[in-house]
Amino acid sequence: MAEETTAKKNVYISLHEGFVREGIKYTDKQTGEEKSFNRVTLPKDTVIDGKDVGGYEFSPLYVNPSKFRGEHWRDIPLLADREVWLQKSVLDAEGNPVIGEDGKRERDTVKVAPEKIKQALAESRKRYAEEHADDRGLADRAQHAREASESIEREGAASRPLAHEAR
Repeated sequence: MAEETTAKKNVYISLHEGFVREGIKYTDKQTGEEKSFNRVTLPKDTVIDGKDVGGYEFSPLYVNPSKFRGEHWRDIPLLADREVWLQKSVLDAEGNPVIGEDGKRERDTVKVAPEKIKQALAESRKRYAEEHADDRGLADRAQHAREASESIEREGAASRPLAHEAR
């Protein structure tokens, strides 16, 4: 009889470093030992099962420099067979955190498969790229306009008399 071996498979998500805080220090209340953790915040317009989970956070065990996206990106390995608990503070109408009877902030928790997070991020990036495709052309035109304006200012300054000459 052959034993079935199931290797734990990872799902990798990549996020810009602006969405990842690494090595956040804290002191363990029970041992007094200084430890650290990582915190990832999902970008806005990250939609999973029809719910925008942008702003929800989770704490991955590992955060690695990205192998493919460049120095400002991070790769986060998640176990494929383990749900990720996304959490966000519940806010009142004025935007203040709601405090529960236990004195702690109330949190909304969504449990999702890592693969769903990966798909939602890919779809969000695709929507963003489509919505901002024209912005790249606009940015190029703006840069040319700035350069032209600076050139005109330089030429104009060269042809104007100096203040003390005008007297």
